[in-house]
Amino acid sequence: MKKILLVIYTAAVFAACAPQDYEPYATRGLYQPPKDYDQFKLERTACYGVCPVYEVIVNEKDILEFRGKRFVAEEGGAVGKRLADGSFDQLIEIAAEHEFQSFDAAYPNADVSNCPRMATDNPRVIITIKAKNSAKKVSVYQGCMEFDGKARWEEMVAAMEAVLDIDDLIGPRDAHIGKTKQAPIK
Repeated sequence: MKKILLVIYTAAVFAACAPQDYEPYATRGLYQPPKDYDQFKLERTACYGVCPVYEVIVNEKDILEFRGKRFVAEEGGAVGKRLADGSFDQLIEIAAEHEFQSFDAAYPNADVSNCPRMATDNPRVIITIKAKNSAKKVSVYQGCMEFDGKARWEEMVAAMEAVLDIDDLIGPRDAHIGKTKQAPIK
């Protein structure tokens, strides 16, 4: 009888001490964040050279998922980590401070009227903020030399990247130079 009571007592103690709603700090492709939460997403697309290609998703529980695609330190899978408490809210505040909702959906737009001068072979930065009741996606071609709010956009992206703290996942750009097969210069 004492053994049974000891087992029940031990089980009750362990159950009471178990972490509630625990999520791992860092994983390598095992953890999949829930998709029904509000989300912040930042993507960088390819260019002709060694531009880092990746996407970062942060949900309202401050869980970051990094998916490196090319020219990053973490390629070919998802890496997750817990950000500091309030990081998601901080990203949303940065968007509000920089009037994210006022940006056009794309730079350049279909008729190229919002981007009068462009350079070629540049990546895009795409930011999507998804809430339960709304979503906004802005795609900016980095070769768009000038558009209304460009300085505000660049400040916003830099502030958001500081919150994300993913430099270690991207790695040094120099590490990828010489790994692409580019056409010879004639």
